[in-house]
Amino acid sequence: MGPDTVALISIFGMPVAIVGIVSYFRYKTRALAARSSPAAERELEGLRQERKQLEARVQNLESIVCSVDLELNARLNRLAESAIKALPPAPAPVAAAAGGPAAPAPAPPPRAPTPSELVPGRTIAGRYVLERELGRGGMGQVWLARDEQLAERVALKIVHTAFAADPTEAVERFRREVAAARKVTHPNVIRIHDLVEDGGLVLLSMELVEGMSLAAHLGRAGALRLDEARAILAQVCDAVAAAHAVGVVHRDLKPGNILLDKDRRVKVIDFGLAKASFLAGMTATGLILGTPEYMAPEQVRGLPCDVRTDVYALGAVAYHLVTGRPPFSGETPIAIGFAHVTEAPRAPSALRPEIPTELEAAILRALEKDPAKRFPDAQALRAALG
Repeated sequence: MGPDTVALISIFGMPVAIVGIVSYFRYKTRALAARSSPAAERELEGLRQERKQLEARVQNLESIVCSVDLELNARLNRLAESAIKALPPAPAPVAAAAGGPAAPAPAPPPRAPTPSELVPGRTIAGRYVLERELGRGGMGQVWLARDEQLAERVALKIVHTAFAADPTEAVERFRREVAAARKVTHPNVIRIHDLVEDGGLVLLSMELVEGMSLAAHLGRAGALRLDEARAILAQVCDAVAAAHAVGVVHRDLKPGNILLDKDRRVKVIDFGLAKASFLAGMTATGLILGTPEYMAPEQVRGLPCDVRTDVYALGAVAYHLVTGRPPFSGETPIAIGFAHVTEAPRAPSALRPEIPTELEAAILRALEKDPAKRFPDAQALRAALG
């Protein structure tokens, strides 16, 4: 039995246990309330605290179930695509009348290409000529493409919306989100060129950065030199501060969303797009969207996010840069999410003794569970990182 199976059994078996525990709390509370003594009052207060912790765990479980729901929907989408390919050809047209000529079959509506049909050389939306795939995720792909209108190469993010509850409304929401993201203009933020729709696809063309992701750089180098880590983090903080200044919260800051060009200049991508609003209505409320290793506790719990959520992610990225590993790890995303909510991160100096005290203190403050205890914004964190 794999860890994912165990996690699912734990999640869906938990409601039965919760009912029993809540019943016990109610019985015990009534019994203690009937007694009047300092010891009973202390025990009653302890029960109240335990109940608060239980309620918080229930909220965590609700959010995690939503995350599982997201993954299941993505897998169902891939299965549906395979099933469509396996369908037999359409039947022959039926005669219009006995002995009469066959009625012509109606022309099929235009259909957006599936991921497997996106190949080098194909032109999308009558404008973008695909060259090679740069990466893919659960919701779409990123291609290197030539924009025939701009006469330049671009990064083309191709998002499939066919599985959204209302594709038309989803595209309109996504369009508004992109419009907000385009307000973020900063040298360390990737430029968004255009947004077009082609059938069941949403195409987002962006500035092409020749280089590598910070995730790839970490994969090669491990923990970075402290001066290099500080230089990268300063630029990321500047990019995040520029976004916050126009009301855009990233929500999914991670090394994979931070690019380094050939001169090691930082370009942060996916500002304001990480919420993936085109998924609204597909899953339950409280859906977790983000990358577990860098998610703030309130994000794991499905609570509202603000600029301090990005500050936490910046702290997690900083931790990874100076130690060579994220602050928390685990066998499943669920385990990592619970660690963010319940566990204190190991001191970076325990993994790398030469880390200065002030740098360690800044990282740990950014990783506070309570948003009110973190730095109020990215610029304050930048100043503290030195």
